[in-house]
Amino acid sequence: MILRCLHLGFFLAALLFQSLAIAEAPKAWGYVGWWLPDGWRSVPLGEIDRLLFIEIKVDSGGKISERNGWPEDWTDLRRAVEQHKTPLDLTLTLEDPATFDNLFSSVDATQRLLDEATSLASQNGVAGLQLDIEIYSLARPEAIKRYQSFVHELAKRLHQYSPARNLSIFFPIGGESQLYDATTLQQLDQVVLQGYDAHWPNSKTAGPVAPLTGDEAISWKKAVILGTALGIPKERLLLGFPLFGYEWQVKGSKLHGATVGKGVSTTFGPVAPGLLPEMQFNVQDRVEQYGASHDPLTGSSYYQFKREDGQFIEGWFEDWWSLRRKSDYLADEKLGGIAFFLLGYDGGQLVDYFLKRRGPRSREDVANRVRKILDAAP
Repeated sequence: MILRCLHLGFFLAALLFQSLAIAEAPKAWGYVGWWLPDGWRSVPLGEIDRLLFIEIKVDSGGKISERNGWPEDWTDLRRAVEQHKTPLDLTLTLEDPATFDNLFSSVDATQRLLDEATSLASQNGVAGLQLDIEIYSLARPEAIKRYQSFVHELAKRLHQYSPARNLSIFFPIGGESQLYDATTLQQLDQVVLQGYDAHWPNSKTAGPVAPLTGDEAISWKKAVILGTALGIPKERLLLGFPLFGYEWQVKGSKLHGATVGKGVSTTFGPVAPGLLPEMQFNVQDRVEQYGASHDPLTGSSYYQFKREDGQFIEGWFEDWWSLRRKSDYLADEKLGGIAFFLLGYDGGQLVDYFLKRRGPRSREDVANRVRKILDAAP
């Protein structure tokens, strides 16, 4: 009995210590993809700080061209986030350079999108918007300038709501055009830095997807340096974390092999057959069969094997080992948090690991845990 009381006392003291550090705990965001509609069910919504529904597509005329069933087909999700009081943002997506130039070269189209976006944000259950404008080739300077003005006006409108709506962006890295300047970034509530695709299916060599460090063009540390150089406070910076990987056919057994053709995407965990026909392999099955190695230079993991037909295969991914390193980096640098892409690709395993490792997300969470312990105590 005395020993049990001592254990209870130590545990409560640990929870109290955690509560004092809550303000510095990195946030956990998660993307909900229309193509994996039940992916959000793999995580405890009460412990997720923000969900982002992807994607609401934008066309060159400033209209919403595709809502992917939002909101009518997402009743369960909307009900769940209301029950758990989890903020849900809608992600406006535009990835075609010509569409970007045509849209933001037009005063009328830009105004139309501003009105459409404001209307979306006003819907019941919508806590804000994220702008996922991924343009990697050169864009017209006048289009970039008008886009920046659009961001300013959208932020102003969203912040005038009561309660205020959130506005964040996905910040693409490595493009020929810089869509954001320091003044524009100051208007935003958060910035999700591109933390992945240092290598991608069409890469000429195989390599890490989301390196923490190293010589790759994209790494977490390089992304943070860029973000802070533009004046974004560290507490507003989040890093995108992939719950997917890439696998390539390569020439020979040497690491970082030259690729043969286009690589394929892999999920971290198994996904029900038929849901993702373009993602035929998952990392856990590969690792169980062929083993895994960890690269201390980049902080990423990989596997290699030779098929029966003699073809060499190399796959890179993120796992518990790499997530631990990245979690420590977030905490050490006092960054805003992590954005998992895409919920369901891991069966909730890596997200759950991160949530448990960071501890409670609020003092209310600590109080609830203490109450449960005390209620269960004899």
